[in-house]
Amino acid sequence: MTLGLISISIRKPNNCAHGSVKYPTAPPPSITDKSPRPYTQLNSGTVVLNPSSSLSKKIFDFLYERGRVAEWIFPDQDLLSEYFKDKWRPISWYYNALRSLYTVHPVIWSEHEIRCLHYIFADKPWRSRKMPSTSEAGFDVMNRWWWERFDRLGETMSRNDPEGWKLVLSNVNNVCVD
Repeated sequence: MTLGLISISIRKPNNCAHGSVKYPTAPPPSITDKSPRPYTQLNSGTVVLNPSSSLSKKIFDFLYERGRVAEWIFPDQDLLSEYFKDKWRPISWYYNALRSLYTVHPVIWSEHEIRCLHYIFADKPWRSRKMPSTSEAGFDVMNRWWWERFDRLGETMSRNDPEGWKLVLSNVNNVCVD
């Protein structure tokens, strides 16, 4: 896949936590001391926290005491993974369904199970209704899902909140280029 000037080949990494999931509704793998690093990484794309001023201060203190930001590949995710080590549980893939799972892990992919679709990679559907020719197989279907929901939202917002809809439109390339 080519995204701008960068070429990306989507392949299944050997240490991917999804590789051990055998069917769409199977639970995520358990984390042990022998788990590969990705298994131990809290995915900050979908996370449920119980925020408080006290917790926020503890996380900031932890961040400043560790001074490891320069070492972290994904600073937000690495910070939360380190801070909450052994204090969180993984959730199933379908709560943060990376659209690349469609090709990388077809055995677990099920449209009917998806709760939240993560539009990973640079070719975001809101940039254009036209699908880039370099996009991965299956992304066109997922992009259509986005536009179907966008159009339904537009019907409601243009009636009930026209100014809010103008703001939304200012952040979405609604042009269909053929």
